[in-house]
Amino acid sequence: MATIYDVARRARVSTATVSAVLNGTAYVSPELTRRVRKAVDELDYTINDLARSLQTRRTRTIGMLIPDIAGPFYAKVVRGAEDVLRREGYSLILGNTYNDVDEQSRYLSVFRSKQVDGLLLFVAAGDESEVRRLVEKKRPVVFVGRTPHGFQADSVTADNVKGARLATEYLLEKGHRHVAIITGHLSLSTSSDRVTGYRQAFRKRKLPVREDCIAEGDWTAESGWRETLRLMDLEEPPTAIFVSNFLMTTGLLRALRSRGIECPGQVEVVSSDDSEWYDAFSPAITTVVQPSYEMGELAAELLLLRIRDPRREFERIVLAPELKIRAEAAPVLTGSPGSRAPGA
Repeated sequence: MATIYDVARRARVSTATVSAVLNGTAYVSPELTRRVRKAVDELDYTINDLARSLQTRRTRTIGMLIPDIAGPFYAKVVRGAEDVLRREGYSLILGNTYNDVDEQSRYLSVFRSKQVDGLLLFVAAGDESEVRRLVEKKRPVVFVGRTPHGFQADSVTADNVKGARLATEYLLEKGHRHVAIITGHLSLSTSSDRVTGYRQAFRKRKLPVREDCIAEGDWTAESGWRETLRLMDLEEPPTAIFVSNFLMTTGLLRALRSRGIECPGQVEVVSSDDSEWYDAFSPAITTVVQPSYEMGELAAELLLLRIRDPRREFERIVLAPELKIRAEAAPVLTGSPGSRAPGA
């Protein structure tokens, strides 16, 4: 590989001049700039990032962990973060943990070996001791989507309590009384907050919550399938279900179809993740929309601020979700689970 010294000899300039041209750190005359650029092209020279990182103690890379890039929510968060980082000259290294704490640990080890400048983390369910050590060692970390309990760190999340409350209230207002929720691991703040919002909606209307209608999945389509079948096998199955993400919603729809249950004819569904795919369903599925792209943008901006100033005050940003009603839910006859209003 050509070195900066080779470029300087070919262009008949000093190495300082080559550096100034390539990094834009000082004015260089057009003629010298032309000679340097010509020498770079002829020698196929590229800047040695490893050597530069040893000198600056910066690799200009960021590590990001998400549960599963297959989920449209996570894909949009990543895009928002990457757009900000690219503009600032950073590269993003992405890892899928599949909500597995061992896979999370493996990726954190990889990120350490790559000497990334900072981390954007969707924390996996399970042992949080390794993540806690990162925070205690003052590593630049921003928690995205999920906030581990008791951690002093930057974070960007959505108001999951409000989102679940909006979805449940919408279904209750349509006359549903047997409303279920399928959520992810209850050890995660995302899931426990949504169950809190679900309960608040019932409490507001002085209605009892059926504990057998609270289903704990693991964010996968398979768990959506499994928990939907369990709910449908109850003595009084739900007439409406709020599902916590896109993948579990796909599992739910597949399970209902396997039983010949019409959706929304017999069971109403509201999903927590928004996706263009929901517009393709007939009728389209109502969703709780989280500002996913903005979440990624803000998380990346917070991380860059932390890298530049490690002593700044921690920030916790909570974004407001919205209910996107694609097709009005048909009301049910009160006290008659599963039956529909006349003409619905």
